This record gives sequence, structure tokens and C-alpha cells, in this order.
Amino acid sequence: MRVKPLPGQLHLVEEAIRRIPEFVECDKVTGDDCFICRLFLHSIEQLDAILSKVTERAETSTVIVKSTPVARRLPPLA
Repeated sequence: MRVKPLPGQLHLVEEAIRRIPEFVECDKVTGDDCFICRLFLHSIEQLDAILSKVTERAETSTVIVKSTPVARRLPPLA
């Protein structure tokens, strides 16, 4: 999920993300969005509940992972 806080909401959005346990990973990034987050959900219905907690303070763009051609791995050693 990409998250773009509304003006003046950056810290409140960050706090909300920290409190929601389904957010298992979140990076603060440059560019139009402020956060790129990974969530683990049991069902798509969970997504609606989580979005309702975040979208009152931020715009979101959600994608669903279909597969993982390259799993997380260590960078090559020099």
C-alpha cells in the first residue's frame, strides 16, 4: 500500500500505521507518497476495515501481490 498523508497529518498517519498490527513492514520514502507499506491479511474484508482507519488522514493506493518471482534475499557480496 502506498500512503500519502493529507497536509499536516504525517505524524498522525505514521502513528496509526504503527498501531495497526496488519502493517508488517513500512518504509518512509521520497516522492509523492510518504510511505510504502506491506500488510498481511486473512481476507479482503480486512482491507476495508484497515483502509477506513487510514483514509481519514491519508490517500492510499493499494495493490495485491500475485506472486513473488524473487523472494527477499541478501545483496551480493563484493
